[in-house]
Amino acid sequence: MRKLIVSNLLLIMFLVGAASGFFMSNIGWWGLYQGERDLEYLYRSSGSVLKDVADVERLMLRCQAVFVDALKKQHLTPADKELLHHVDAELDTLMTRLQGDARRAEQWAHVAHLHSRVIASRQHAMTLMASDPAEAYRFHTHTTLPLYNQLISTLHQLIPPAIQAEQTAYDRAVADNRAARNTLLAMSLLATVFFCVTAWLTYRESMERRRKSTELDREHALFRTLFEASNDGVILINNDRVTDINRAAIRQFALPAAPTEADVELDRLQPERQPDGTLSAPALRARLDESLKSGPQRFEWHFRSSDGHEFPAELAIDVALLGERRTVQLTIRDITRRKAAETSMRLANQAFENSLEGIAITDAKGDILTVNSAFSVITGYAREEVLGRNPRLLSSGRQSREFYDEMWRSISEQGKWQGEIWNIRKNGDIYPQWLNISRVVDDLGNVCNFVGVFSDISERKSAEERILHQVYYDQLTDLPNRVLFTDRLNQVLGIAKRRKDYHFAVMFLDLDRFKLINDSMGHDAGDQLLQQAAHRLRGSVRESDTVARMGGDEFTIVLSEIADGKDAGNVAQKILDAFHPPFMLNGEEVFVSVSIGISVYPEDGNNIEILLKNADMAMYRAKGAGGSWFELYDEGLGNAASQRLTMETALHKALERDEMELHYQPQFDCDSGKLVGFEALLRWRHPERGLLAPDAFLGIAEETGLIVPIGDWVLHTACAQAQKWRHEHPGHRMMAVNLSGRQFQHTDLGAQVSAALQQSGLPHFCLELEITETVVMQNLEASIAIMHALAELGVQFSIDDFGTGHSSLAYLKKLPIHALKIDRTFVRDLATDQDDAAIVGAIIAMANKLGLRVIAEGIEDRAQYNLLRQYKGIVGQGYLLGRPVPAEAAAKLIAEGKPRAVAA
Repeated sequence: MRKLIVSNLLLIMFLVGAASGFFMSNIGWWGLYQGERDLEYLYRSSGSVLKDVADVERLMLRCQAVFVDALKKQHLTPADKELLHHVDAELDTLMTRLQGDARRAEQWAHVAHLHSRVIASRQHAMTLMASDPAEAYRFHTHTTLPLYNQLISTLHQLIPPAIQAEQTAYDRAVADNRAARNTLLAMSLLATVFFCVTAWLTYRESMERRRKSTELDREHALFRTLFEASNDGVILINNDRVTDINRAAIRQFALPAAPTEADVELDRLQPERQPDGTLSAPALRARLDESLKSGPQRFEWHFRSSDGHEFPAELAIDVALLGERRTVQLTIRDITRRKAAETSMRLANQAFENSLEGIAITDAKGDILTVNSAFSVITGYAREEVLGRNPRLLSSGRQSREFYDEMWRSISEQGKWQGEIWNIRKNGDIYPQWLNISRVVDDLGNVCNFVGVFSDISERKSAEERILHQVYYDQLTDLPNRVLFTDRLNQVLGIAKRRKDYHFAVMFLDLDRFKLINDSMGHDAGDQLLQQAAHRLRGSVRESDTVARMGGDEFTIVLSEIADGKDAGNVAQKILDAFHPPFMLNGEEVFVSVSIGISVYPEDGNNIEILLKNADMAMYRAKGAGGSWFELYDEGLGNAASQRLTMETALHKALERDEMELHYQPQFDCDSGKLVGFEALLRWRHPERGLLAPDAFLGIAEETGLIVPIGDWVLHTACAQAQKWRHEHPGHRMMAVNLSGRQFQHTDLGAQVSAALQQSGLPHFCLELEITETVVMQNLEASIAIMHALAELGVQFSIDDFGTGHSSLAYLKKLPIHALKIDRTFVRDLATDQDDAAIVGAIIAMANKLGLRVIAEGIEDRAQYNLLRQYKGIVGQGYLLGRPVPAEAAAKLIAEGKPRAVAA
């Protein structure tokens, strides 16, 4: 019984164990089968889908990259077309296979439909590219690109369900595994064999699951690889926290390699405000909330990297449910380059349309494809009137066939041509334009377009003509100026050098007393005189001759092809005769003459410089003869000029070498014979020519400006000498110093006089400055101002050579004058000429009335002296009373202290 019981018990245990083993086996088999099925489903529903999505996206991105590159180049090469065709075929094959997936057939069919629309839109853009690249780019931007973005977005919508299915399968497999393990563990308590079998089966199942887990990890790694390898930045957000970020996003935002949670806060990854002024943070949160409610969104957004750099991006927001977790994926595509390209294209279009220069673009055959607004403004043709037509419709016919052949040869060889061309407007007006034609070639070097850029240069041509006239003609007289005169003189000289018997003459003309007219009647009268003089000169020569104004009142004439100097003299006489009638200046008749100098080629010079110089010297000789005359150049003039140059050179060094010295001519009271003062007279102790009087060098000093430093030296020397005599022989004696015209007008005259008085210590009332009447009257108002300024220093003034100039007695009382000096021309014939005697008497009477001293110079005989003594208070000066002597001799005269007695 016990054995039976045991047997039964064992049987029961066996049966139980067997049943348990069988049950455990079934449970284990069921668990393993269910787990394998779930894992297989996980693989099919996630890994294969992700791979298919990746394959499709890779092929689409390849197509898009090829086509965008072609748009940038504005040309689709045959290789590009072949590549697009191949990739599209591969995509079609893949789409056909994927649509066989019963679970996702509808989704893949929708993707295939969008792909066919993208292909159709791209084909249309390719068609536009051949005729209008800009329109093709615009069509791609507004039509093809949105379709492509919609296609990518639809494709990406396959990913979240796959991920969701993966999570579900994974959870189911884990649950089944747990149930099987628990059941097997319970059953293992019933039977060791069942447990061992179950353990063995469990071990085998564990190994299988490990393999499946490894496969799952591989699939996850693949997903991670896609996540990290994306060129677009991807940010994953859970519960408003950034949970993951790929390497592309780290690069975009210049984040550390291992960013912290604070580094990737959304508020820190965007500027405070968007370009439209919207606050970035609340606006992006609103978009995120909207995507959670309504689904994926795609829009442009501005972000900011950690280094402060802002960049535009295309932001896609997608939401995936992983179990109960909702994950938001931000895909950030940096579109800085695209924006720059769009801006560049927009600027290019604006520059094209708003350019002030006309622009026409033709095809390779030369037919117009497009023109800008300036083209229509310049030519008068509307855009619609010229599209498809050849630019020959603008040809004016002024250019020859050879001109156009040369133009196209240059375009063919060099790729461009520019130059001036005459075209015709729609209204028939012919106008000049500056045209620039450039050739455009494709990647293979084939000509595809020509671009013509032109501008209307009508105003510039007119301005050039005006400028050329201004450059070559005098604005006042409309005569050729120095530049044009020199050019024409060169032409005549060139003819003369080719023809041995050719003679021509150069005339140098200068108006007499022109400055006097300018000063007395004003510059307007001077301009009228120059214009009328130019008219008379033109009327006195032939058409083949050239009359030019060199500047001021100087004119030049080229007499082409004359026989000899006599012919030139006849023309000069004709000019002198033309100047005999009076000129009407401001309604007044004024008589003006001209001085003429003539040089003849080749006798008087064989180049321009020598001929002009010789004519100039001859003119100065004519002017020195009194004006209203002409002189032919001769060799003596050249010698005189050479001597003058030598004298000028030596004069520059005279002060440095201390060659200047002063002689002093005494002045006596004619009544008492008392010595009252001296006049300082300049002498030059020339190292070769000996002692020179002022007439030999003062003219040169005046012209060269050396008179100013020489005059300053005279002032200082004379004042120092006068003060020395005052110390040695006390008494009041006047020191008279002459001022030249140039020295009188010099701005430093007051400073020079003041310095001479201060340095010498001479009392101001002992210095008398002599100024000729002519110098004073050159500019009376300025002379009054200068003399009053000097009078404040306390010096005295005397008018030298009184009665010989063109004085205005009405202004005489306005000048701070202390003495009048009667010119020697009146004193010379005082005893024999009643007119001179009357003039002297009148001057003395006038001076007495004005309270002025009278000095008579040039007293050389007793008769003159006796007549002057009849007038009271006359100071005499002349060889009869004393010659100019050096300072030592003058000191002896002062030391004698005897009145000068002149026998009757």
